[in-house]
Amino acid sequence: MFLVPFLGFSQDSLSLSKAIEIGLQKNYDIRLTQKNVEINSLFNNWGEAGRLPQLNVNLGQNNSISDQRKNPISFAPFLFQSNDVSGNIAMNWTIFNGFGVKANKIKLEQLQLQSENTATLAVENTIHGIILAYYQSKMQMEQLKLLENIVKLTSEKYAQQLIKSNIGVGVKFDLLQYEGNLYTDSSNKYLQELNFKNSVRNLNLIMGEEVEKNWILSSDIKPELTKKDLAVLKKEMLSNNTNIKNQFINIALTQQDISIAKSQFYPVINFSGGLNSSFGQLSTNDANSPIRKAGSRNLNYYGNFTLNFKIYDGGKVKRGIKALQIQNEVDQLQMAQMTEQLNFELTNAFELYQTRIKIFDLTQKAFLVSKNNLEIAKLKEQSGLINSFNFRDIEMAFLTSGVALYQASYDLLESNATLLKMSGKIIQNN
Repeated sequence: MFLVPFLGFSQDSLSLSKAIEIGLQKNYDIRLTQKNVEINSLFNNWGEAGRLPQLNVNLGQNNSISDQRKNPISFAPFLFQSNDVSGNIAMNWTIFNGFGVKANKIKLEQLQLQSENTATLAVENTIHGIILAYYQSKMQMEQLKLLENIVKLTSEKYAQQLIKSNIGVGVKFDLLQYEGNLYTDSSNKYLQELNFKNSVRNLNLIMGEEVEKNWILSSDIKPELTKKDLAVLKKEMLSNNTNIKNQFINIALTQQDISIAKSQFYPVINFSGGLNSSFGQLSTNDANSPIRKAGSRNLNYYGNFTLNFKIYDGGKVKRGIKALQIQNEVDQLQMAQMTEQLNFELTNAFELYQTRIKIFDLTQKAFLVSKNNLEIAKLKEQSGLINSFNFRDIEMAFLTSGVALYQASYDLLESNATLLKMSGKIIQNN
């Protein structure tokens, strides 16, 4: 309820799982990659690869006038009008092109798989981003709560000191000290409110929601202190990491390009068949013409086979194949480089996770100590055993330890999410 004054009243409850569910439906990166999957799925068929024949139909209507009346060598010196309709149906079919059709189909399948992996990568990045943004918002909210408690405590101390000053038993110096602290703490609270609002806007942006939408964040910041094994994580990463999967596909695509290029060394056999037909009429209005109107009809069928074999092209195909083979070696090197880099990053992330577990445990203990110390300091300050400066130091120590605890919790959650993402298990675990 302490958030109501500056967030308004129209808020929905939002758990982490619900945030992920919304993000999977509305995130723009996911929606864009899904459209790419649809495009590549559409093109992944035998017709696009070149196996199926092509069939064309053409129709034409032609009109002409031939005036032979002043042609002294014409056998028919008359004015003729000609009208005809022609049409043809033609089929072209590549029967064999050096196994290029099969290679094209395999490449289309690989392109579809690559787009699906890219979509999976977008899902992983979105889930990872929502987890971090959600817990960042939650952390900012909890830190705001700490600051509000500090403001409340400082306000109470200032009110008590004001009463003492009014009845003549208080020290003016202490009153001014508490008043200054109240201004400082209130300013920090307003800044923290802004940090919280900005973090929620960032969460909405990643989810694909309205940027200004407000939420009641219902999931707690509760790190899972699970034991992890680096060797198992590396094995899972090499098997499941989407970036590695995509690099394997890049290698396979280059190998298919080599197969397609090599198909040019084989003969190409094509078949073309169809029919041509025309219907026409020749007419004249000349009374001297022996024929006033005549019709004609032609119908032709054909079926032809062609064999095309490339003998020499100046070495162009061979150079293209050599370049693709070099590109394949580049892809292999990039795979090795990527694997080494990911192993390096995974090792660093794992060790950071182990370190953050220790820091989280220590900050928990430090927070409990500072909390107990603050309770004792309240009693001592009321009894006059400590002055306002001592109390302020203890109060700030409590605030610092609380902020450190929430930061340590967030850091541990961030490390865990990163390890899940790198090992390719973030989708299954969420």
